[in-house]
Amino acid sequence: MNIVLFSKQDFLIKEIKKSSFIEDINIVKENLEIFDYLKSGGILLYHLDSNKDFQEDIKELLEDSQGIKIAVFRDNPNNIEGCSLLKKGIKAYAHSISNSLIISDIIKALKNGKTWVYPELMQFLISSVPLENKKEKELLNKLSIKELEVLELLSQGLNNSKIAQTLDLAEVTVKKHISSLFKKLDKKDRLSLALFFKSTI
Repeated sequence: MNIVLFSKQDFLIKEIKKSSFIEDINIVKENLEIFDYLKSGGILLYHLDSNKDFQEDIKELLEDSQGIKIAVFRDNPNNIEGCSLLKKGIKAYAHSISNSLIISDIIKALKNGKTWVYPELMQFLISSVPLENKKEKELLNKLSIKELEVLELLSQGLNNSKIAQTLDLAEVTVKKHISSLFKKLDKKDRLSLALFFKSTI
């Protein structure tokens, strides 16, 4: 899968070079070059300058983005813009000083058809969900106690390591519970699980 980083920022470029995906990533500094690499789809890691509006910056890319999964990196991310971009089809929204581990997580999520957002944005999205759905409550009753505990902590935006520490479990066990939750609840990413939990409490 083609991966392109569009950035004029040295920090993001240096972190990308530390990423395990570096051999797959093309670094470009001009908008026009993006289409050369992503004609047949792929992943675009797009750094927005702090003073630019996303729509003005790559409006045509949003319109012609069939097969392109876009992750936006912002110098000053905010929840409102993050929600707006997700509604428009962006698949990830992160701070432009994200380290190589976060960048690798974002690429993995997008390769697997998932969405990635930072924990504060996830909390904001969860708090915006309307409550009460009987069908979903029935599904919740089919979960084990440990799965429910993991789901509750995941919905608070905690990562696997923090969930493992809180529940005194091995991180691999937490991963197994989350995989089970994906299957039982028919969800494909952490955000969907968190929103599901929010709608049932």
